[in-house]
Amino acid sequence: MKAMKTGAMKTNAMLFLGALLAGPAAAIPRPDHVVMLILENHGDSSVIGSTYAPYINKLAGDSLTAKFTQSFALTHPSQPNYLMLFSGSKQGITDDAVPGNLPFKTANLGASLLAKSLTFIGYSDDLPSIGFTGATSNGYARKHAPWVNWQGTGVNGIPSTAHLPFTGFPTDYTTLPTLSIVVPNLQHDMHDGTVAQSDTWIKTYLDGYVQWAKTHNSLFILTFDEDENKGGPNRVPTFFLGPMVKKGSYSSIINHYNVLRTLEDMYGLTHSGEAATANPITEVWRTPTAVGQADLQRLQPRLSAQASAAGQAMVFNFPRIRDPSAELEIRAIDGKWIHRAALRAGMESYAWKYGKQGERKFFARLRDGKDEASFVFTLP
Repeated sequence: MKAMKTGAMKTNAMLFLGALLAGPAAAIPRPDHVVMLILENHGDSSVIGSTYAPYINKLAGDSLTAKFTQSFALTHPSQPNYLMLFSGSKQGITDDAVPGNLPFKTANLGASLLAKSLTFIGYSDDLPSIGFTGATSNGYARKHAPWVNWQGTGVNGIPSTAHLPFTGFPTDYTTLPTLSIVVPNLQHDMHDGTVAQSDTWIKTYLDGYVQWAKTHNSLFILTFDEDENKGGPNRVPTFFLGPMVKKGSYSSIINHYNVLRTLEDMYGLTHSGEAATANPITEVWRTPTAVGQADLQRLQPRLSAQASAAGQAMVFNFPRIRDPSAELEIRAIDGKWIHRAALRAGMESYAWKYGKQGERKFFARLRDGKDEASFVFTLP
């Protein structure tokens, strides 16, 4: 099936496409899934650039990664930082002991997601059972699982079924909740174990999701609760990785509240605590650039899509690719990211196996070096 011309699009699609081609916007995307990994007690300089963390550093340098060089934790010790990242407040807690006066009733990320009919799960390594409320078990530490402090059916409560052992982390990533927080055990999160042990654990258990996220409108966040508490600035490693991320090293100052605010704004959630006055992170999201005259001359007239004779695939045809970092991007008309394909130099076509899609009409954009072309197409 040939691509539809933009003149046949409905009004809302025209507005969306016009906004895309007009230039960048600061809109925060809405990933299908977010997985946030929280690690322990290491400053930025102890991890980024370390030969003991080859996998983490590979991710930090990925072409779909935004790395924050001025990301800060907010206090010491661990538990207040987790609470602030999850709820915008340390809830009066200044130590790592099990809090009193539970459950908390204040706004928090998990409850806000559930209130929007979205989903949340906290996955804890070594958690002995679903909804476990004890302080420790093997390498599990409750102080690193802030959602358990709201567990129950009260105001802003989180059900016990949202607190799962990490063994419940799915291998079919389409079944993940909207937002997951992964907390390794004390040996794997750098608290008691080494940087190398943590690096290996992350590669072993989360690389599958990371690679899948790159082509499935999903996001991976890595951050730390705090640094080593040696009187330093409490600057910690933080990066975002996903197809909606604009690669770069960003020096804007951020902290746990900014990360929380960004996650809340992704899904239109109620703002929790100090996140209400924190700035969301907007500079790292990829936006299409305007189509230039060179694009139209070289790419636009020869960019097309047609249904594969074998079915369940769309074949995109285009001039021979020149740039080894060229890519084809597919989004729904409302802007939702659907698929991203890295194209090799010399390619002249690409087949997208679209599988089950709720929508039939999509926006495609091809970038080859400085050249760019875009159009709207419809599935058969």
